[in-house]
Amino acid sequence: MTASEREATRRRLQIWQEAQPLLEEQRWRELMALPEEKQLKMAGTLLSQRGNLPASRDTSGLLEQQASFQRSRCR
Repeated sequence: MTASEREATRRRLQIWQEAQPLLEEQRWRELMALPEEKQLKMAGTLLSQRGNLPASRDTSGLLEQQASFQRSRCR
């Protein structure tokens, strides 16, 4: 990567970092301006998708991962 490419990449990152809080604020204003019925419908849609997420685990899965690595080494 050339120096000018690095500078262009750095500048794009800086622009997005500056824009992110402004875009988030705008999004919240737009959401709050929606009628309550629409807000509730959108919230319901998000909550109904929760079932599509993997179940939370009580462990990190490290032991299972290590066992899998061990099995693959034995082959």
